[in-house]
Amino acid sequence: MLVSDSVSKDDSVLKNLTEISVNALKDLDLAKKELKENDLKMQEMNKLANERVEEMSRVNQNLQDKISFVENMTKSIQEKNEKLETELKSTLGEKANYHKLNSMLKDDLAKVIKKEKELALKQVFLEKKIEDQSDDLVRSEKMAIIGQFTSRLAHDIRNPLSKLKMSHDILCESPNLKVMEKIKYQQRISTNILKMTHIIEDVLEFVRMTKLELRENSLKPIINSALEDLTIPKKVTLTIDENDATVLCDARKLDAVFVNILTNSLDAVKDSGYIEIKIIDMKNSVEIYFEDSGEGISPDIQEKIFEPMFTTKQHGSGLGLSICKMIVEQHGGKLVYRNHPSAFSVILPKVKR
Repeated sequence: MLVSDSVSKDDSVLKNLTEISVNALKDLDLAKKELKENDLKMQEMNKLANERVEEMSRVNQNLQDKISFVENMTKSIQEKNEKLETELKSTLGEKANYHKLNSMLKDDLAKVIKKEKELALKQVFLEKKIEDQSDDLVRSEKMAIIGQFTSRLAHDIRNPLSKLKMSHDILCESPNLKVMEKIKYQQRISTNILKMTHIIEDVLEFVRMTKLELRENSLKPIINSALEDLTIPKKVTLTIDENDATVLCDARKLDAVFVNILTNSLDAVKDSGYIEIKIIDMKNSVEIYFEDSGEGISPDIQEKIFEPMFTTKQHGSGLGLSICKMIVEQHGGKLVYRNHPSAFSVILPKVKR
């Protein structure tokens, strides 16, 4: 009984120890497992902690960079403030100088205004004086021109008038003259009357420029009409281009222009040489070209040939070319002279007006 009881007690103890051992082992496994899990958690927490540390380092570095930037900005702002303070002091000094200068300028301006008023009064006085003197000068010039014109007109009329009177006196005092002699003196009277008529017509044409009677006219018939009024010496070769053109013009006045130009050409060739007439049809205008074999006009006086009362001849009013220029310009054209060879060009527009 005692042995069995003892055995049973030992078995019970062993059983309890076994259970305890088994439970201990289980607890140990659980503990290991928990430790392992805790280790993993600790590793993860350590990893997170490291990441946070790195992030905090980056944030700290960024903060240090920003602090450095702010410090630099602060330093720069301080330097700029110091510079601005210096400039402000300089500006205040300049402002004081400006106020001083402004005050001086105001004083000077007041003086200038006062001086301007004085000068304005003097200017009004001088303008009035100049106006009076100009009027006197214009009157003097007008009187001088009238005197010069009258003198030229009297001179130009005196010669044919004296010849006319002499021929008339001979006819009156010599009734028994032969018929041919009478005809000669009568022709002389007619020639000189015609000369005086031309002089007077030139003067009237110059003084009162009449309106144009515009018609579409061919130029060739006007040129032929002008030639009919002239006597061409035998030794003068006259050539006329076959071309023709139609322009809007006053045929009568244009005829007078051509007669005057051709008369000058005949005077220039001195009974021997050539005169060439061309009609050149251009895009917007027509040129009537008169060329002669004369010596031409000296360059020194070319600019004066269209001035009133200017002439190189011993006879004539000196109004011929001036009147021609006025008539051509009245037509909207221009009269041009060229030398080498000597030539006048009448240029008329094609456009109808």
